[in-house]
Amino acid sequence: MAEMTLEQASRLAEEAHAGQVDRAGRPYTEHVFAVRDLLAPHGEHAQLAGVLHDALEDTPLTAGDLRARGCPSRVVRAVESVTRREGEPYEALVRRAAADPLGRLVKLADTAHNADPARLAALPAEQAERLRAKYARARGVLLAAEPGEPPLPRAALLVLYTARLRECRDFYAALGLEFVPERHGRGPEHHAAELPGGVVFEIYPSAADRATGRVRLGLAVEGRRAAPPLEPGRHLLTDPDGRTVEVNAV
Repeated sequence: MAEMTLEQASRLAEEAHAGQVDRAGRPYTEHVFAVRDLLAPHGEHAQLAGVLHDALEDTPLTAGDLRARGCPSRVVRAVESVTRREGEPYEALVRRAAADPLGRLVKLADTAHNADPARLAALPAEQAERLRAKYARARGVLLAAEPGEPPLPRAALLVLYTARLRECRDFYAALGLEFVPERHGRGPEHHAAELPGGVVFEIYPSAADRATGRVRLGLAVEGRRAAPPLEPGRHLLTDPDGRTVEVNAV
C-alpha cells in the first residue's frame, strides 16, 4: 500500500473534524492545520502527525484506521503518544508525549498554537490565564526532555535546486546521507534526508522559477526575540539577495 501523503492526511483530518469547534468557537480544523504548518521544518512525517494529532482523541478514527489508510507506523505511534487516555492526567500525557521523539515535536507545536496570544485573547481572561500557565508548564517538560537539542536560533531546512537531480542525490548519498523520495501534493518529486539535530535536507529539480544553484533556507527561531517580533508559526521571508528563508517561530 502506498504511504499516506500530506494532502490525503489533511483531507482526512478535515473530514474527521468537520463540524467541531475550539474553545473560541472557531472551526477545529484551523488548529490541526496550524500545527501541521508549524511542523514543516521537521519533514512530512512530522506534518502528518501534526495534522492527525487529535484524530484518535476527538474523532471515531482508530490507530488501525490510520494504518489501513497507509499512515506510517512512526506517525501512528506519535499520534498515539499525544492522545490522552481515559482518566489520564494532562501532566502524564505530556510526559508520555515527551518520550516519543516525533510526539514531542507534535506536542510542542500543539502547545505553541494553543498558547498563541491571538487565540487566548478570544477567551475569558481567567480561562486564558489558566491555559497560558498550563501550556507553559507543558512546554517546560517537553523542552527539558531533550537537553542536548541545539539552542535557538538553529538551522531547520536546507533545499538545493538542480538540473542533475539523480547525480546530486548520489553525490550526497555517497557522503552518508539517507534519502527518501517525496512529493507534496502536486509538487515535483524530490529527495529528502534528515540530518542529526533535525535539519531536513532536500534536493529539488530546478525549474523556470528555481534555477540550478538556488538555495532555500529554513531557520527555527525564538519569535519574541526577532526584530520585529514574530508570532508563533511559519513565516516566509526574503533576504536582501532574494533568497526565500522559511522561519519557524516558537
